[in-house]
Amino acid sequence: MVLAVPADAPLWLKLVLRLERAVGSPVEAAVRSDTYFDVVAELNRGSRRLTNAVESVSKRGLHLLNLPAGTDIRRVREQLASLDRRMLQIFKELEQLERAREGERV
Repeated sequence: MVLAVPADAPLWLKLVLRLERAVGSPVEAAVRSDTYFDVVAELNRGSRRLTNAVESVSKRGLHLLNLPAGTDIRRVREQLASLDRRMLQIFKELEQLERAREGERV
């Protein structure tokens, strides 16, 4: 996007806009290229591999010290959430049964 610069614009603004056009155009072209997307995809894969490797080593180390790792805590949280949902369901069913019994008495 090329902006029209008024003739009475300050010199610093003219310089900044000229520099932006000189640098911005090649950067925009590079970012839109297929090569850029290939490189970004490879970097993401490499980052994921590195993260998994570090997590694996730290998990083994924590388990050697008989401490829970992040995956263990995540699993327990999921189990607690599941248990919480099930208990809410049971409470609702009990409440419905109690209402039905009260309705029979009346």
